[in-house]
Amino acid sequence: MQLLSQKEFQELTNRSTNADFDTLEKAAENMINPLTGMYYERNSIDEDTDTNRVNWFKKALALQIEYMDDIGATSTYEMAQKDVKSISIDGTSISTGTSPTDSATNGVYNLALEYLFYTGLLYRGIPSC
Repeated sequence: MQLLSQKEFQELTNRSTNADFDTLEKAAENMINPLTGMYYERNSIDEDTDTNRVNWFKKALALQIEYMDDIGATSTYEMAQKDVKSISIDGTSISTGTSPTDSATNGVYNLALEYLFYTGLLYRGIPSC
């Protein structure tokens, strides 16, 4: 089940993607879901009554899709490859033209992480009684 439709993405960002939206959306889900404890894998986003959590989560997902589209990555593997800044072995060097590590943490766009903070889904402590 898709957590963010292409129509919702366009409403949140006022743009369309250069790459296949479904591919980007699934890759963004694969990057964000582990951070949230797979919350929306275990619970339906359509039945969630906390509209603030749903809105912040969808905004974070839209930002991640937009970020991946901007740097030209369409999979989690490509995001990992974009993290390579420079490697030099026996005169052969590899570096990327972009520097997503400056604006991303483990491939997740830093602003998307900020939005996820407001969902409460990143909290890993014990709630007080």
